[in-house]
Amino acid sequence: MGYQTDFVGYLQIDPPLGPRERSAINRIAGSPYLREPGAPLRVADEDDELLRGLLRDAPRGWSNWGVCDEGCCLSYNGGDKANHMVPWLRFLMATFLVPGAPVEGIPGMTCDHLLTGMVVGSRRDTRELFSITARGGDIEVELLWPGNPQWSDYPRLGYQIEIDRVRAWVTDQRSRGWPALKS
Repeated sequence: MGYQTDFVGYLQIDPPLGPRERSAINRIAGSPYLREPGAPLRVADEDDELLRGLLRDAPRGWSNWGVCDEGCCLSYNGGDKANHMVPWLRFLMATFLVPGAPVEGIPGMTCDHLLTGMVVGSRRDTRELFSITARGGDIEVELLWPGNPQWSDYPRLGYQIEIDRVRAWVTDQRSRGWPALKS
């Protein structure tokens, strides 16, 4: 059994990602083979083959990084078991964002982006706090508070209760077929 981590913050993307770049990164958040939110089942396209090839070198688990609709921010997408955020961030940078990335030269993939910003994580099992900072093309991880394994038996904190309540509500709404939340 793994552990849950909650994240707050974002990484600014400059210049913003284009539509194909946004789609590729968001497709691999969870699974590249799921349909886009709100869309009907789709026929496989040329990006499916591209992503299959690129994901051979991907970190374990799945990416929990998502790009906003404007393409200017990368943040935690709310997915479960985000235990590999740093390896996935490094993979996304090296694969899609920086000069020399494997997708460079593919139409719609510019590979000329710089990430700056900070995301702070809080592990649910120990309450460890850490930051992930993107600055000048580098990723830094810093322990902000060490946490304690004994705290895993403590009751959830207020913000954790609220996050869990909203997740349960969204799951319930999706199961009822609420159109705005169909995935």
